[in-house]
Amino acid sequence: MKKKIFLLIFLLLISFAKAQERVIVPGVPFLLVAADARAAGMGDMGVATSADAFSQQWNPAKYAFSTDAQGFSLSYTPYLTDIANDISLGQLTYFQKLNDRSAFAGSIRYFGFGDIELRQTGEQNEDFPIVSPNEFAIDGSYSLKLSEKFSMAIAGRFINSNLKVASDNNDASSASSFAVDVAGFFQSEEIAYNEFNGRWRAGFNIQNLGPKISYDNDEFNNNFLPANLKIGTGFDFILDEYN
Repeated sequence: MKKKIFLLIFLLLISFAKAQERVIVPGVPFLLVAADARAAGMGDMGVATSADAFSQQWNPAKYAFSTDAQGFSLSYTPYLTDIANDISLGQLTYFQKLNDRSAFAGSIRYFGFGDIELRQTGEQNEDFPIVSPNEFAIDGSYSLKLSEKFSMAIAGRFINSNLKVASDNNDASSASSFAVDVAGFFQSEEIAYNEFNGRWRAGFNIQNLGPKISYDNDEFNNNFLPANLKIGTGFDFILDEYN
């Protein structure tokens, strides 16, 4: 009996080890990098916070609850500054309330890898070619209140990744794909407690659902999009008009 148990454990360990051999590395990971200081400072938390102009990345369903009729945001973030000084992420977002129950938003996100000088081993030429790899995404979303406390949104995304370096064996074509997000947001009415008022919030966002991205038009050499599920909840402590 002990031998059978040991054999079963051994087989399970082998199966687990083999399962770890296939590590899935998604493409275009820049889609998951925080572009705004508010969410980044809270550990990439934004799916259930109050609505702001940056809601497009975290939960576009929040736009339906925005108290502003319209808004825009512009951000620029230097990235990996210990490695290079010209890698950066930029994002521009605009949203517009259509009425009290719906809104639309659009954004463009650009990730630049800076200038890279191409060198080959043994080459003495001082005029090395310089390339500037980059990736960008263009988003559009529509949000709608399904009730006074709950809204949903759908977002579409076009993705372009220009990372491949030209050589004698390839044409260095960029890769493109598209993705869809589905999001929901709940916001309660303001509730009176003993010493303060409060409001509950909750949200979810299923991100980057779409086909794989490939640089070689080869079905066996492509990458999954960084599909992601965000779920969160929060509570607002409303102490007075300003706090």
